[in-house]
Amino acid sequence: MNKLVIITKNPHTYFNQRLIKEVGQDNVQLFNPWSDITLPQAHHYVVRTTGVYGSDLDLMIARALPQDKLINPLAALKQFRSKPAQYTWFEDLDFPTLHWLPLKEMDLLTIEKFFRLYPNVIVKPLIGQGGWGIESLTWATFKTWWKKKKGRDEDYLIQPHIKGARELRYFFIQGGFSATLERSARSGIAANFRSQGTATETTMPAQFQETIDRIIERSGALYGAIDLFIDDGRLIILELNTVPGIEQLEQITGINVISKLLSANFFCQKG
Repeated sequence: MNKLVIITKNPHTYFNQRLIKEVGQDNVQLFNPWSDITLPQAHHYVVRTTGVYGSDLDLMIARALPQDKLINPLAALKQFRSKPAQYTWFEDLDFPTLHWLPLKEMDLLTIEKFFRLYPNVIVKPLIGQGGWGIESLTWATFKTWWKKKKGRDEDYLIQPHIKGARELRYFFIQGGFSATLERSARSGIAANFRSQGTATETTMPAQFQETIDRIIERSGALYGAIDLFIDDGRLIILELNTVPGIEQLEQITGINVISKLLSANFFCQKG
């Protein structure tokens, strides 16, 4: 039996290659839900797919696996796959987050009212990755943008554009490991590493740690990354990523994050 199966579409990601290096090529198999037929048996299955592929076939396969062998848990993967699903979750549990408005089939009057409340907005794809598709818009620029999207590609939402806030990413592994990066965009809006964002290592302000810990506990995620703003002394949760990249984190901190992941209790147990 394999020690590990990585459920992935792209075998060449930094995370996958680092995981293979740490575990050893002979102990790992890659499984592409959209092309491979037989799912190998393993002690653990690490899901490294997201909703950007336009299909939940990967989650259907994950649902059929022994759930104690799945990393991250299926419920967490589903809950945090799309922005509307997780924003609703944050709101229902009273975690501090930004107002948002989905654009698909939304009437123009409602959208205009949102802009009257928030003259500068950020538009994001409902299911995004790597900072793709994020733009800053005003009502005037939105109308031009929306003409190109309406009836063709409406899977976006808008949120207030918060300027001048500190943007942090809090990476966690259940069992005690965490690291915090302060990130900034080199150009444009997205501070994501794939968008040439820059980062420095920092610490999470103590007054917000309890809220972060509660989010992690309620999410059920075994590992992940929470993106957040600190704006004028207040915490704003942006997103919880259950399939986070680690290239920037390892590069900035010098920490072997994959080794930390593999030594966590949920990995050490064979299931």
